[in-house]
Amino acid sequence: MLQLIKKKSNSTNFPSTKKTSFIDGPGIGSLIQNVCRLNILYFAIQDFPILTEMYGTEWAENLEIQIRTEIENEGYNHLQHDEFHIFSFNSGEFFLLDPTECKAELSLEELAYQFKVNIENKVKSEQIGRTGNTITINSGHSFFHAAHTDNKSWSDFLSAIGEARLEAQNCTDISNMELSKEFCEIISLGKVSSHYQPIINLADKKIHAWEALARGPLNSPFRSPLTLFDMAEKLGKLFQLEKICREAAISSFGTINPQQKLFLNIHPRTIVDPNFSSGETRILLDRWNLKPENIVFEITERHSVKDFKTFRKTLEHYRNQGYMVAIDDAGTGYSGLSSIAEIKPDYIKLDQSFVNNIETSMVNRAIVETFTDFAEKIGGKLIVEGIETQSQAVAMIDMGVHMGQGYFFAKPAKIKPELTIEALNIKKSPDLKIDHNICGTPVKNLAIPVDSVELDTPVPVVQGFFEQGRSISSVIVVKNSIPCGLIMEYNLNKHLSGKFGVALYCNKPITSVMDDSPLSVDLETPVENVSKLAMARERKKAYDDIIVTKNDKLYGIVSVQRLLDNLAHAQVEMAKGTNPLTGLPGNLGIEREIERRMKEGKQYSIIYADLDNFKVYNDTYGFKSGDKIILLISRVITWATAKHGSDTDFIGHIGGDDFVQIISPEKAERICLAITRCFKRLVKTSYNAKDRTNGWMEGKGRDGTVSTFPLVSVSLAILDCTPEQSLFEIGEQAASLKKWAKSIEGNCWVRERRKI
Repeated sequence: MLQLIKKKSNSTNFPSTKKTSFIDGPGIGSLIQNVCRLNILYFAIQDFPILTEMYGTEWAENLEIQIRTEIENEGYNHLQHDEFHIFSFNSGEFFLLDPTECKAELSLEELAYQFKVNIENKVKSEQIGRTGNTITINSGHSFFHAAHTDNKSWSDFLSAIGEARLEAQNCTDISNMELSKEFCEIISLGKVSSHYQPIINLADKKIHAWEALARGPLNSPFRSPLTLFDMAEKLGKLFQLEKICREAAISSFGTINPQQKLFLNIHPRTIVDPNFSSGETRILLDRWNLKPENIVFEITERHSVKDFKTFRKTLEHYRNQGYMVAIDDAGTGYSGLSSIAEIKPDYIKLDQSFVNNIETSMVNRAIVETFTDFAEKIGGKLIVEGIETQSQAVAMIDMGVHMGQGYFFAKPAKIKPELTIEALNIKKSPDLKIDHNICGTPVKNLAIPVDSVELDTPVPVVQGFFEQGRSISSVIVVKNSIPCGLIMEYNLNKHLSGKFGVALYCNKPITSVMDDSPLSVDLETPVENVSKLAMARERKKAYDDIIVTKNDKLYGIVSVQRLLDNLAHAQVEMAKGTNPLTGLPGNLGIEREIERRMKEGKQYSIIYADLDNFKVYNDTYGFKSGDKIILLISRVITWATAKHGSDTDFIGHIGGDDFVQIISPEKAERICLAITRCFKRLVKTSYNAKDRTNGWMEGKGRDGTVSTFPLVSVSLAILDCTPEQSLFEIGEQAASLKKWAKSIEGNCWVRERRKI
C-alpha cells in the first residue's frame, strides 16, 4: 500500500514530517501530473520481513520511523530545500522524490549511496545494542520524465520505481565515486585525529586507562569512525586506515602514569595481516615514551575470526612482548562466549545494551554479575560501557564490576578529559549486612619492617639482601624515605636468570628493574579495603607485597598472605555472632553497636521490628516458607535503610522474626514508612491464590482453635535514645513500646512520643 509523506512549510525552518492520504487521494497521482521530472532515491531495509519475524512488529515499526526520519534529515542536508517527498509502497522501503533540479555536488548515484552510509551509521549503535547486529540499507536511484497522458505518466512512474529497486539489488561500484576519492585523500594525508575517553577503576574511582577513538575531518561524511571503517573495508584499505589511527592515537596521547593503559581498537584481520608488525608499534611507543605494557589491543566481536588457531598464536606473540588484549561488545556479534574462550582476554568490555534499566532489570543485573564472575575466573577484568547516569554507576559498583566507561565519567575529547564532579563523588550503596566493627583493623596492625634502598643502589647490592638467608620477599626503593618502587625477589630473579641477565644488570641501578607503580596505602586504611585494592591489581602483581606509609613516608609492608589470614580469622569470628539465615549480626553485635553509640556521645534511635501472625503462617505453610518470610523482611529492612538512611546505620537480627536497626533519629520515620509500605505489598506473594484474594488465611491459633487470621504484617517501634541510657533502661522502654505497636492491627509503626 502506498503512503505519501510530504513536506510543506511557509517558514524558514524545515518542517516536521506529515503523513497525507493514500494513493487515491491528491498525493502521488497529483504529484506526477504536475511535474516534468522527478529524481528518485530508493532505500530498502535488507531482509526486513525476516528481521520483523525475529524481533517483532514493534521493533520493526520503530526502525521504520527512525530510518524515515533520517532520510528526511539527509534530504534537508544534501538537497538544501524542503520540496521533496517521501513515500512507501511496502514495509521496509522508502522512496524520496525530488521534483527540483538536483543541485547537490554529488551525482544522483553517489547521493543515494551517501544517504545509505549516513543512515546506516545513525542507526548502527542502537540496533547493535538491541539486536547484536547491524542494519543494512540497500540504495538505488532513477529518473522519471512526465508523459503527455495520465496513463502513460503513471506507467512511466512505475517503471522508474522498478528501475530504482533493481539497482538496489545490484552491488554499487564505489571505487570511482567522489566519496572514495575523499576517503583516499584522508588516507594519503593522514587526516585522522584521536579523541580519548577514560576507563575508570570502580574500586578506587581512578582512571585506569583511556580508549582512543578515531575521528575523521570536521564537516566531512567521514567524521564518524563507523563511516571511515566501513569505507576502508569496501575499498580494501583497512590496514592503512588502522595504521594511521594507531599513529594518531599514540602520538597525541601525552604522558600517563606508568600503570595506566591506552586501548587501541583493532580489527581481527589486521592482527593476522602479514603487513602488521608489532615492531612498527614498538618504534612509535619508544618515540612517545610508552611501553608495550601500556597498550591494550581492543578487538571488536562484531568482526568474525575465521582462523582462530592463527589468530590465537599471533595474540600470544604480542602478549609475550607485554601487550594486553581486550574484547569489545562481549555478548553480541559473531562469536559471543566462544571467542572469549578462545582468546582469554585480559579485559572483557560488555556492550552498553546491558546497562539499560540495570537499576530495575533482574535479567540485566544477572548478566552483568555473571560476566564479572566469569572475567575474574579467567584472570581478566570486566569493563561495562555506556554508563550515563549516577544510578547506573552505583549499580555497577554494588555488583562488584571492575571498571566502567561512559558519559557519566567523561565524554571523549581530543585532550584527555578530567572526570566529572559527579564521578569523583560517586559512592557505593552502604552494605548494611556487614557489621563495620567485625574487622575494622587498620593495616598498620599487620605491617612489618622492611629493608629499603636509595634510587641509585646497584642491582647486585639488592640481590645480596635476598641471599643473606633472611625470610624477606621484598625490598623498597625510596627517595628521602618516600617509597618510589618495589623489588620482589621473584621478579628480580626473573631479570637475572636470563642468559646474559647478571652481566646485563651488574652495573645498573635498581630503578632499571623495580616496579615503579606498586600498591601503597596509608597505615590507617582498613584491612578489608587494602585486600580489595590488592586483588584489583593486574594479574602478574596480584600477590606482590603492599607498601604501608605514614604521612607518605615508608612505614612497613604487608604481604597478601598476612592480609588473607587476618580476614579469614575475622570471618570466623563474625560467623559466631551472625544469624545463619539472614547473615545479619546477632545479639553480641547489637550490644557492641549500642555501646559504640554510647561512647560517641550522640543521640540515636533504635527501631524494633516484629512480625504479626507469623506463628500461624509458619505452622500452616511450613518452616521453609516461614524462612522465606524472615528473609523477605530482612531484605525489605536492608533496602529501606540503604535508600533512606546513611552509611553509619546498623541492622541486626535478634532471632526469629525480631530485628533491630540503629540509626540517626531524623531518618527513623521515613525508613519505617518505606518498610511498612513495601512489606505490605510484597508479603502477598508468599500466600496461595485463595489467601491472597481473601486477604486472610485459616489456621490454628495458640489455643489450638481453627480461626481466620490476617496476612503477616510488620510492627515497628522507634525508641529515641541518649548516650546516658544503659542497656537495661533501653530494654525496659523497648518492651512497653513493642507491646503498644503489636496492639495495632496491620502494618504500622509507633514512636516513643506516641505518634503513629
